[in-house]
Amino acid sequence: MAQHHAAPAAPPLLRISGLGVAFGGTAAVRDASWEVRPGEIVGLVGESGSGKSATGLAVLGLHGPHARVTGSIRLDGRELAGADEKTLRGIRGRRVAMIFQDALDALNPYRTVGAQLAEAYRLHHDAGRAAARERAVELLERVGIDRPAQRAREYPHQFSGGMRQRVMIALALVNEPELIIADEPTTALDATVQAQVLGQLVRLQRETGIAVVLITHDFGVIEQVCDRVVVMYRGRVVEQGPTRRVLGGAVHPYTRALVASVPSMDDAPGRPLPTVPEVIGRLMGEVDEERLADPALRVPEGAPRTAPEPADEPADAAEPAAAAGGTAAEGGALLSVRDLTVTYPVGLRRSHTAVRGVSFDIAPGETFGLVGESGSGKSTVSRVLLGLKQPAAGQVLLDGEDITRLGRRGRRRLAPRVQMVFQDPYGSLNPDRRVGDTVGAGLALHTGLGRAERRARVADLLTEVGLDPALADAYPGRLSGGMRQRVGIARALALEPALLIADEPVSALDVSVQAQVLNLLSDLRRRRGLAMLFVSHDLTVVRHMSSRIAVMRAGEIVEAGDRDQIMESPASDYTRALLDAGYSISRAGRAA
Repeated sequence: MAQHHAAPAAPPLLRISGLGVAFGGTAAVRDASWEVRPGEIVGLVGESGSGKSATGLAVLGLHGPHARVTGSIRLDGRELAGADEKTLRGIRGRRVAMIFQDALDALNPYRTVGAQLAEAYRLHHDAGRAAARERAVELLERVGIDRPAQRAREYPHQFSGGMRQRVMIALALVNEPELIIADEPTTALDATVQAQVLGQLVRLQRETGIAVVLITHDFGVIEQVCDRVVVMYRGRVVEQGPTRRVLGGAVHPYTRALVASVPSMDDAPGRPLPTVPEVIGRLMGEVDEERLADPALRVPEGAPRTAPEPADEPADAAEPAAAAGGTAAEGGALLSVRDLTVTYPVGLRRSHTAVRGVSFDIAPGETFGLVGESGSGKSTVSRVLLGLKQPAAGQVLLDGEDITRLGRRGRRRLAPRVQMVFQDPYGSLNPDRRVGDTVGAGLALHTGLGRAERRARVADLLTEVGLDPALADAYPGRLSGGMRQRVGIARALALEPALLIADEPVSALDVSVQAQVLNLLSDLRRRRGLAMLFVSHDLTVVRHMSSRIAVMRAGEIVEAGDRDQIMESPASDYTRALLDAGYSISRAGRAA
């Protein structure tokens, strides 16, 4: 998708030099310098806390009174750093516009989308109400919203997530700015919707010739959309340049390691993913975080290979499909789901069918992938397997016992056998409870272990998931997102379950941490012989983890089969659409 259409000789539209942003004593951005030329799409990429969003906000002076901004921000030669509010108000929306990550929060819930577009237009133009309304309808049509005149009279909550993000693009374009800063504009969207929104943004960018700064953590999107990329780490720009050069032959060790850790459709599935600390260790030896943030640091010549093995490696060099677990067809099933139907009440007399006629098996030791977009029913299936939701019809057999017919005592007996790793490592841990108490809660409920024995078992579990046992006395607030997810995994393993349900276990984590958690789950499954239901919207991750895959849409399984068959020869148009919509980073031509 990316086109190198910017004029190389054109002077920069936006030039950032030596930018610093600090909140109190904390430096969010340090000595950052980069630029954007007219008509260019520049990707600003980095993990949480890297300073990329703080940089984008600094351009428009949106940090608030407590931030200290130093350095230079020049728009077409005009200095914006330190500019007064009147000057910035004339820039915002008119010359530089911003698309925020969460459209529902960014839009006013009490005003129609048409009124919000019209207001934004009238702020910078001497236009009457009728002309502003006409402009609003024109922009809604331009961003691909059907029946724009009617939809302009509707409120944000009446739009889907993808449609709300299109409204945000319309708001950004309404005054024909020279530059748009898009801060994670598709992070919360499903794959097909993400592809539509990004496609719309790129199409409009080409038509209008505006420049775009795309802030994201997604290297697949960067590769497909951006002309150049700027990589940030710990508030500093560690590398920048043409996208193909940076992704294919990064010279900074952090960039090289980060790209290597991203799962790709080109990788051999099932192999351990390179992690950022491992790759940096192989390239550089021991390097502390501050040294790693030095932009002058370089990968030494003759450094070892960092990219994962490609999928076309000889079969004996890659992990065989059987290593991802057996299949139910090869032996007895641990779990059998038969004709499962789940409904939810809507009002007093109606109901909504969230899951309809779903059937699948999971063998002991197998990882079974369940993939689908929001509202497909995959999380509802998980709730039924955990005994948290009673189905309207169908059976769920665990070792031959129908767990949907269990009473309270039976469900308590079931709990140790089926455990869950939740999506949100921040929301799933009690902030007021020590880590050891969280991990050991199940042991206290379901075993006769004494306090000392439970504490020893918790220490073993924390060690098994790669954490220091001393963290048992810590509260979750001390832990990073990856560490919190490891605590969640330890909690799930405490009762020696036969089946582990992993519900989007890495979607809330940074790229480098995702690789570590995926490797941990794969290693635990192999060592413990766990069966796993791996639930995700990300086909690249599901392909990496699973031996068989089922694809859900609107509460039904539209396709199920072996991993290679689903990925290489899908029978369903919907599966093909999901695969086409994915932004998987390419390994082809990557430097070793």
